[in-house]
Amino acid sequence: MRRPDFRVRNARFLNAAIKAARVLATISLALLPLSVSAQTVDELTFITEDYPPFNFERDGKRQGIAIDALSEMLTLAGARKTRADIKIWPWARGYETALKEKNTVLFSTTRTEARESLFKWVGPIMPSRIVLVAKKQLRIKLGELEDIDKSNYKIGVVREDIGGQLLAKMGVSKDRTVQANSGVSVAKMLHAGRVDMWAYGAPVIMWNLKELGYSTQDYEEVFTLTESQHYYFALNKDTDDKLVARLQAALDDLKAKGKFSEIVARYR
Repeated sequence: MRRPDFRVRNARFLNAAIKAARVLATISLALLPLSVSAQTVDELTFITEDYPPFNFERDGKRQGIAIDALSEMLTLAGARKTRADIKIWPWARGYETALKEKNTVLFSTTRTEARESLFKWVGPIMPSRIVLVAKKQLRIKLGELEDIDKSNYKIGVVREDIGGQLLAKMGVSKDRTVQANSGVSVAKMLHAGRVDMWAYGAPVIMWNLKELGYSTQDYEEVFTLTESQHYYFALNKDTDDKLVARLQAALDDLKAKGKFSEIVARYR
């Protein structure tokens, strides 16, 4: 019997190798969707700021309406992460990170038309009413925002916060604002008279003033910038839609079972 020609054996080996490669490629492609769909909520990075009563840290514990809700949502979504994994950063740093880094979640973020396309959204959490607050003794009366530019008033804002963004959108000159890294810093400036007004969330202003030991009876709202928006969890726009949907489903479930209302009641 003649042995197979060397070239024939070579060709058979090559054909077998090609078939094996095709099989491996097919298996890899079949597994690819599984690896993508296997993404979990644990891959998300959660960032917030000191913004009571929605999110803050006291005595080493992260708490607040939004943080308590998120803690429950993580459990419902089957995540291993807990409230201890939530990062508390200055708002401007968190905002810039959420804009740039995939799988980043920033809260509590007011959802506005200007921000709509910058993030993906889970919510709503609570209504967002942004106001200007001043000391009563100043007797500030604003008929319209143009009155600010006609005066020497200074307004305290937190960097990248909705308060400053709304003022800019409404035409208030930037030189009328004084920026700070946190609400506590602006509260201290308002109390010391370094700014005349503070543009921020209404309940958060009063919470900060009270916590610092200032009498809230000495302050009043002098203008409403907006009361039609809501706070949301803002996710980087490149975050997988499946993860966004899982968080939304968890929040919806929390509300449907009445647990969200129980959380809100803790901070009244």
